[in-house]
Amino acid sequence: MKYEDEYILHCCRFLNPDYVALEELHGQNLDYIYILGQLMFNRVGGVGWHTLANAPFLGKLNREFRNPLKAVYEAGVQKGDSFARALDLLFGILAGVKFPYALLKGSYLAGLYPPGLRTSNDIDILINFENITDISKLFLDIGFVQGYQRNDAFTPATRAQVVSSQMNRGETVPFVKQMNWPQMKYLEIDVNLSLDFKPGGDGAVVAGFLENAAADIQTGCGGALMTLARDDFLIQLCAHIYKEATTYNWVEFGRDQGLYKYLDIYLMLAKFGGAVNCEKINGLGLQKECYYALNGANELFGAGVPLNGIEIDDLGFMKTVTDVAGKKTYRHDMDFVDWVFCPKRKEHLREVAF
Repeated sequence: MKYEDEYILHCCRFLNPDYVALEELHGQNLDYIYILGQLMFNRVGGVGWHTLANAPFLGKLNREFRNPLKAVYEAGVQKGDSFARALDLLFGILAGVKFPYALLKGSYLAGLYPPGLRTSNDIDILINFENITDISKLFLDIGFVQGYQRNDAFTPATRAQVVSSQMNRGETVPFVKQMNWPQMKYLEIDVNLSLDFKPGGDGAVVAGFLENAAADIQTGCGGALMTLARDDFLIQLCAHIYKEATTYNWVEFGRDQGLYKYLDIYLMLAKFGGAVNCEKINGLGLQKECYYALNGANELFGAGVPLNGIEIDDLGFMKTVTDVAGKKTYRHDMDFVDWVFCPKRKEHLREVAF
């Protein structure tokens, strides 16, 4: 592992930073431009600043390295405040609804981090398929429009796109409303109808997860929003990471990996005791998904999760990427940490039998 990559990983271990190791690495004539780029690209710039801001050697760091990290952190605090406003708004919309729902990913995770460290670009909500009309009406009635916001511009969806997304992608076209809040011009809400575990539908699993949901997302207005039970939340998070990490299109666009994804697992395990429900993982048939993501948190951040309870016979899947549409399978030969930091992962894939 490069000294620079080791430095980055130490910066990310904000719960228990090793300042002795960081200062020793500081003496290795590091490439701080590379380190800064990786922290930003991996969406952990605010985390890096949080760690380094308390380092005894902070004053020795080049200000052209420090200041961008500080700026990202401060923007993250602003965005976090806007996201809290969004959750308050959402609580007002969903209070008293008769159907089950659960918020996923960043809506819950952002509250586990110190302010400024974990931002989210949207709000993901899981519902049962039969409640699409109910929840859609709630958002449309208060001015949300279904469509796509890219590069600070919004494009309304066509009726064909709305129908296609529900039937083929297991989610609705995003509901978007212009807010013009600090660091959040648009508020986007993604309604998920599937957990994306397996092709062919997972309605029964969704219903079971929603039945076990708990009111664990506290809002500034004194209410609480529903999210998945902790075991279910971790399993869904692992499955989501695995899907992106092993899908060719995500590798092609360089979005398959990201330190923040594994940092979420590292934080959850640290907050809630480090145990995983292997019996449930095996029962759902999600051994590969959970093993991949949990092993990633172990390798990158020393999460210390025991994986022997997950029933895995062959670890070949750990270096496999699939292009389902093109009916192609690829493999690489890199160690996991090197693969995460590799800037051109697509170039290291070789095609194998589908």
